Amino acid sequence: MELDATFLISLISFILFVFIMNKIFYGPVLKIMKERQLFVEQNYNQAKLNKDETKKQIQYREIELEKSRDEARGLIAENSKKLKEEQLKKIAKYKDDKFKAVSEERDNMKKSALEAKETLKDNVVDMAKIISLKILGDSVNINNIDKSQIKEQ
Repeated sequence: MELDATFLISLISFILFVFIMNKIFYGPVLKIMKERQLFVEQNYNQAKLNKDETKKQIQYREIELEKSRDEARGLIAENSKKLKEEQLKKIAKYKDDKFKAVSEERDNMKKSALEAKETLKDNVVDMAKIISLKILGDSVNINNIDKSQIKEQ
């Protein structure tokens, strides 16, 4: 192969072209690619840190939420126990009040029954007086009749 000036000029021209392209085009493009690669890696690392931090916060919130739920369950159980005790006390008081009312009513009825019996005994004596007046035609002295001798039926 023959080396002439055209070949040398073409070779110099190609080397000069490659050098100029490296300086003008490839160098800045490679620099931009490295900067972007660095930017992507930094964002990836930041995202990974954020993800880890988010997981920690989620775990913390879940723990706090579970604590709150446990406290709420405890409060609900405690309040329901208090409410149940109050209801039992109210029911007991209501029963006592009704028992007292029934006892008082029973006592009143007994008293009324005794009063009715006494009134009836008085009426029996008066009726006996009226009957003896009509049958015998004469007034019989009934004032000495013992009312306790009148039988109850």
